[in-house]
Amino acid sequence: MSRPMPEPKPPLDAVPELDHIESAKESLGEARDALKTGVSDALGASAAAAREAKAELDDKLQGLLDQGKGLLNQAEDLIRSKPLASFGIAFAAGYLVAALTRRK
Repeated sequence: MSRPMPEPKPPLDAVPELDHIESAKESLGEARDALKTGVSDALGASAAAAREAKAELDDKLQGLLDQGKGLLNQAEDLIRSKPLASFGIAFAAGYLVAALTRRK
């Protein structure tokens, strides 16, 4: 009982389908590398844009804080220069708020 001899396999270079597969593998590898590079570039650009936006928002926030401090200083100066008028306005505002919140 002897086993039949398997047919010899042709060398890999002799099979044209394998050439196409190898070519496709190389193309996929190049596409993968290009995709990695593109994603990396996009992430870098996004990070730079986020840093710029943060810096701009920080500047605007600082400007608003400075403006608010200026308004508080103006109000303080007005109260110091006219204390009776300021007291009268505060009293009237408090009375108005109390009257509006008591109504049913």
